[in-house]
Amino acid sequence: MAYIVSSNGQIVVDENATERSFRVTLYLEENRLILVMSILTPMYLVTFRLDPGEYDSEFHELNDVIQTAAEDTDGYLGKRTWNAPESDEVLVVYYWESLDALESFGADPDHKQAKQRWSEWYDAYEVTVTEVLETYGSGFGDDADPRR
Repeated sequence: MAYIVSSNGQIVVDENATERSFRVTLYLEENRLILVMSILTPMYLVTFRLDPGEYDSEFHELNDVIQTAAEDTDGYLGKRTWNAPESDEVLVVYYWESLDALESFGADPDHKQAKQRWSEWYDAYEVTVTEVLETYGSGFGDDADPRR
């Protein structure tokens, strides 16, 4: 159950809303009370931390197939990659709209095959799944994380 401010300014109760449906912020600016209502839609990040080993042509082919499968999955929002300057370590962050979307991608047979063969191409890896409740900031423009 949640309380929602309707378009005409009335506060109504929505029995079906979740606790994270919105956030209301009140603040005073130049003697005016400002109400900001933010819709809070979770997003999920899968951070793939890896220490690369030797990549062969089979790795590159399978990696391309898996990336295409991710992009073709409803709910896929994007991907960003960072390389650590002091080591060979790589972080790849995949952005997902929902856990259902992530699970759908996880069921992909090529993705399952790659997970079974990780030791052929990586010296080490770690996967972290994170729920993002809120993002904010300024200045990155088109390079900002995917919008939800």
